[in-house]
Amino acid sequence: MYPFISTETYLTASQPALRLRPQLIATSILLTLTAFFSQGHQPKIRETASDGSKTWQVYDPASHQKATFYSEDDVRIWLENRYRQ
Repeated sequence: MYPFISTETYLTASQPALRLRPQLIATSILLTLTAFFSQGHQPKIRETASDGSKTWQVYDPASHQKATFYSEDDVRIWLENRYRQ
């Protein structure tokens, strides 16, 4: 009924291979939280197509800047310049 559910045997936390040390758990939580909170500052890029031509609309939440580009190369240049500042 659900193709993504496997009938394979799953390991449980009681098995030695999956017992994690507290340091590893803390590191994993810290990395997950860092990734979650840093996503808000990542640029947003949206590709649109109309009348056979493509455009890329970009938004930088850190500076609240918006721009529209007509080639992928221009978007790459914008991204590189954003990280150099």
